[in-house]
Amino acid sequence: MNPLFFKELNAYFDPNRARLNLGCGRQVSLVAGVETGQLVGALKTLEAVTQYATDCGARSLMISNYLLHGPGHGDNGRIVFREPQEVRQILSAAGLVAPTISAHCAGYAHLSVHWGLEYAEKFVPGPVLAKGAQYVEDWSEQYILGLLETGTAAGIYIYGWFWGLWGHPVLHSGYPWVFGWDGMMAAGLERFRDRTAKIRARANQLGAYFAHEIHPGTGAICSRDFALLLMATDYDRSLCVWGDPSHCWAGENWTRRFTSPYVAPRVIGSHAKNFKFLDGASTLMISEDWSQRGHQFCGHGEGEVNLESYAKMLLAIGAGDRFCAINGGEVMPLYSEAEDSILPLTAPAPHLLGACSAGIKWVNDHLTGMSLTTATFTDGMAT
Repeated sequence: MNPLFFKELNAYFDPNRARLNLGCGRQVSLVAGVETGQLVGALKTLEAVTQYATDCGARSLMISNYLLHGPGHGDNGRIVFREPQEVRQILSAAGLVAPTISAHCAGYAHLSVHWGLEYAEKFVPGPVLAKGAQYVEDWSEQYILGLLETGTAAGIYIYGWFWGLWGHPVLHSGYPWVFGWDGMMAAGLERFRDRTAKIRARANQLGAYFAHEIHPGTGAICSRDFALLLMATDYDRSLCVWGDPSHCWAGENWTRRFTSPYVAPRVIGSHAKNFKFLDGASTLMISEDWSQRGHQFCGHGEGEVNLESYAKMLLAIGAGDRFCAINGGEVMPLYSEAEDSILPLTAPAPHLLGACSAGIKWVNDHLTGMSLTTATFTDGMAT
């Protein structure tokens, strides 16, 4: 792969080919949803998570892939999913609309385990991990293909995603300092294209979309990185972006990232999430002590991101239009993912404040009902 491919990206990138050209042709309104990955550990099942989410006011779910596992999944490497019709019935009975799937961990493990089992040990069953890195990579490919089959059969076509480490981990560190890494980039992008080919092909056959969260330590940590992946895969239709402004803390702010020509035409949905800085602490520290990190996730209304302005931008760049073109209907959920280094995720009692329920309430109070204007301010003035 020619190093100019990534050294002169602006000259090579084709904005017209980057555009999805999807539209529903209707006025799209926002509603509150919730990312369920944060609830799996406490509530365990799709039924319990659905009940909790709807009780808190959510109208849609981004369903963790772990909630879709069937009995015996992982035993001796087995891949077992719940019946699609059963999933559809659970969501329908709860009155939920436009569900999506959160498969970030599965996508990350698939490409990343090549560099060591530690990159997948939290994300795949123990019996699978025990068989070694190559087995995990191959198993993960089959798992993702099965997840695509199950999800689309249940009527779900958008998969929240983390593309994993296609290149050496140093490339994904945020500021690779080693010298002469053009060759690593070229080899890594070829690996990305080749190792994702079967998954992308099946997604396109099924009408599914991988919505990558641009995020530190993943396959694309800024808008320019995502452009590299598009170009490496010949602008594959299945490669899209999932908005999350809480990850825009390393120089590229949310306005610049999501209005970039590399990204804007591919945004098909979003989290509602916020962050703040801990004064004097490095955002790059190597620590598992979340409360001491310089970058802190926080309540929707208290952080660096004006989420009302962010939601308006999503509508303006066509994210809602594309979401509804894929899912049908006239609403795009903003999936609350409220984390907090102080408050508990779920409240220990109904009258106490938990980050998850407070996040859903905030979206309902501040964003639900918002839609894109079809006329200007002066159009409504008397003449």
